[in-house]
Amino acid sequence: MGHHSCIKIHGHQFLYFRDGYLPELAALFAEDDRRVTHHSGSDGGEEGTEFVYASTVASLRERLQVQGFTARQARGELGLALKLWNTKKQQTDSAEAEVVEQHEAGEDMPGACRQWVWRSSPMDWSDPVPSAQEIEDEVCNRLSRSFDDLTIEELLTNTRDDDPLDMLSWYMNPRSFLRLLLEHTPDSALEVCLDLSQLTGCCTEMPATLPVAAEARADQLAELALNAPLLVLTEGPTDARLLAEGMEITHPHLKGFVNFFDYASASAEGGVSALARTVSAFVAAGVANRFVAIADNDTEGHHGLAKLKRQSLPPRCRVLHYPSLPLLDAYPTMGPTSELPIPFNVNELAGSLEMYLGSDALEADGGGLMPVQWRSWNPNLRRYQGSLSDEDKKLVQKRFSEKARACRAGRGTGREDWSGVRAIIEAIVGAFD
Repeated sequence: MGHHSCIKIHGHQFLYFRDGYLPELAALFAEDDRRVTHHSGSDGGEEGTEFVYASTVASLRERLQVQGFTARQARGELGLALKLWNTKKQQTDSAEAEVVEQHEAGEDMPGACRQWVWRSSPMDWSDPVPSAQEIEDEVCNRLSRSFDDLTIEELLTNTRDDDPLDMLSWYMNPRSFLRLLLEHTPDSALEVCLDLSQLTGCCTEMPATLPVAAEARADQLAELALNAPLLVLTEGPTDARLLAEGMEITHPHLKGFVNFFDYASASAEGGVSALARTVSAFVAAGVANRFVAIADNDTEGHHGLAKLKRQSLPPRCRVLHYPSLPLLDAYPTMGPTSELPIPFNVNELAGSLEMYLGSDALEADGGGLMPVQWRSWNPNLRRYQGSLSDEDKKLVQKRFSEKARACRAGRGTGREDWSGVRAIIEAIVGAFD
């Protein structure tokens, strides 16, 4: 076999991998599972290093289970794998027959056909492709006993070149294949090992100190984070719904790549305090997705996230506020000392989502813009908190949803103001710059 790795179950070897190891299998183990034994070669013994990761059958089953590699999933993939195997075998048989005919006729063999004839492959299978039941019977029979307890005749049978389990492993996801094996492995088998010993000898570069399992798992999580949609957490269900509606207009190409947390279906509470707690929970739980928490650009929003922003957050997490908006640089405000609208820069003071839904949605009935009402004083930040009235907020949200529906239906006028939503989505997109 040369330099290779493999999975050992009850002493039986599966899933050989030449000159390396399968990262998805290494990631099933933890560094606590590492075992390194150095053999000195004294008393005529062979020098070398045994480098394995070993865990129990039950533990590996459960690790695969929580990743979605269940017994049902493995059997489903087994059926698909056997169909693919059978299809490839038929193609191979047909190609080989054509090569023989051409050879007998004195014709040159096509390059593709030469590959079928001369290259050893998992399609080199002369017997009928076994059924799913025959495969499971083979697994059960083989793993019901330890490799060390087999007779010479059984050893010769299990090490033949046309091993159906070895052939099958070419057609299945390695974790699905391992789950199928473990389904028929008695807990008394004690251990499942990833044996890396052959990779630590001469002519190889892998040191036995390399944290193979930890690195493989870290790479796996990083790949998940890269491939999964960017998750956006807001202060509540209304913000999530309205931003999702707006993104369909301003950035339709991001649908499926950016997902807003569905507070409604999760029955989650809203507000900036709840947002901060959700971020802390995601970090503590080790959620692998990249996620952005974005809050109002107002006094309460900045105060509510101040403590969180001072913490050391993982690279997969960003905490933002809605960006400053030119519309809000000189926005009409009411109170606390004046009953007449006074233009004021309300960025970071009253920038709730409604202020980003467009000047068309913010129009007051008598002309101009709906005024911000100054409300409570925040002694920590030494500034007021402002917002639209509750009645005006509901009207702005309604107008925005109607505007979005009209645009999606092709009834937009082209004069709609999407600048606020566009700025928010661009801030989210650029959060990891």
